[in-house]
Amino acid sequence: MPIEREELPVDILFVGAGPACLTSALHLKKQLAAMNQDDIEVAVIEKAQTIGAHILSGAVVDPRPISELLGEDWRDSGLPVEAWVEKEEVRHLSEKNAFRIPVPPMLKNHGFPVISLSEMVCWLKDRCEEAGVMVFEGFPGDSFLRDEAGHVAGVRTMDKGLDSSGLPGPGFEPGADIHARCTVLGEGVLGSLTKQLIEQEDLQGRNPQIYGTGGKELWQLPEGRFPPGKVLHTSGWPLPSTQYGGSWIYGLSGNRVSVGFVTALDASQPWTDPWENFQRWKQHPFIAEILDGGEILKAGAKCLPEGGYWSRPRSWGNGFLIIGDAGSNLNVSRLKGVHTSMKTGLLAAETLLDAIRKNDFSSETLRSYEERFDNSWLKKELWRVRNYRAEFQGRGFWSGAIRAGIKYVLGGIGKQFVPLQSDHDGMQTLQNSTAEPPSPEYDGTKLIDKVTQVFHSGSVHSEQQPSHLKVADTDLCATRCKEEYGNPCQHFCPANVYEMVDDGGGRERLQINHSNCVHCKTCDILDPYQVITWTVPSDAGGPKYLGL
Repeated sequence: MPIEREELPVDILFVGAGPACLTSALHLKKQLAAMNQDDIEVAVIEKAQTIGAHILSGAVVDPRPISELLGEDWRDSGLPVEAWVEKEEVRHLSEKNAFRIPVPPMLKNHGFPVISLSEMVCWLKDRCEEAGVMVFEGFPGDSFLRDEAGHVAGVRTMDKGLDSSGLPGPGFEPGADIHARCTVLGEGVLGSLTKQLIEQEDLQGRNPQIYGTGGKELWQLPEGRFPPGKVLHTSGWPLPSTQYGGSWIYGLSGNRVSVGFVTALDASQPWTDPWENFQRWKQHPFIAEILDGGEILKAGAKCLPEGGYWSRPRSWGNGFLIIGDAGSNLNVSRLKGVHTSMKTGLLAAETLLDAIRKNDFSSETLRSYEERFDNSWLKKELWRVRNYRAEFQGRGFWSGAIRAGIKYVLGGIGKQFVPLQSDHDGMQTLQNSTAEPPSPEYDGTKLIDKVTQVFHSGSVHSEQQPSHLKVADTDLCATRCKEEYGNPCQHFCPANVYEMVDDGGGRERLQINHSNCVHCKTCDILDPYQVITWTVPSDAGGPKYLGL
């Protein structure tokens, strides 16, 4: 018997309540209001139960798109700002020392706002609702609706109340069909709908996307230890010279600091463990002195898209646009993606306004998004560093940094295109890998293990629902993967989701602790056989990153 579903028609549907979609929805509604077109229905759906709960970022923000959205007097708008960057410092770490180096041009942030991105999107959500945007929390998108021509025509949201076998349980609630003239995907890194669409419509960029996994903690420090507005970045230890990655400490209000470490996932070693790298880094004498006497308040993990310009998918088509991190718009050289996401949202709003005027949401009209991108400061910024991460692959940190730095200073000269290798394709087998470093000694206070990280993230999923982590061949895990790679999912997952356990018959089997998942997507990215697929959970569960 077919399931009866609620149907909701809107004009424009935004998927994901991050900075890209909320900026775009707000800008579009403001422009429509100026044209007296208040009858255009604009909606945003968000997979988290609460806006901001799944948002994780540093974050020091380049304010250019904020000014474009809110006006030159945006500092008086009430946008939540923790501090303004007053002091900047960069260190390169050896095992015991911290060598101060000049601040590279791409890391100069003086006068920029330091924010909590989760709080910022909450503020933007309120502004959207004031402007007449409908915002639906706890509505994960499951699949696309398509019209008779096969064009994207909206989204079906996830069924709720499913039991562990995927069948309707006692509290079953069928997902809704949200029909839209245009669907804008701003789901962030490796969103499940975006991944579907890129595969279905062959939208892949010229390069594959590559990623980093970042761990972040919010610390309360002794008074005066690290002033608000101070920004510290480090490179080097505990990563070897062959590996890309680095850290930050940002001074916030109330003697708090944002602390984080990013490990590039093209590290090649099957035992690569971004969370352990983060904890090792906190053991460095220079870092440990800063954190001494402090307390961890919240923690989490998230991936970021590092491929850059050549990894951008085609971001327009019949009935859809792709914006923000979903469209590979992060500037990895600056460690910044908030301002680029917001700018793509502004460009999308202008494109949608044109489509509304023409009453045409075909590929021919929506491709003007790319023309607007090409004529924007965002294209110039990303083009200048178009091969930035490619300079590091296969060369090591120092050689890559020197080459990338020279090209940046000279305005991005060099080959127009340099190929990248996907992260999972570069993973070495156990036979070819180096020795695994010892795990840090977790004390539960300064150094926290993965289970404690899950606790600090507030991540909760119903144990009764089907796992949202789909493994196509679990037999592979106990045989070939164990022998060739040593089950790397047990290392690279920052939430202890994947475990090899005794099956009771003298062999091992894969146990998936899906309730631990913090939605970082590392498993979907780095599994060497690409048999793991991350999907949205049916209960709209996950981390609670508000304030982080």
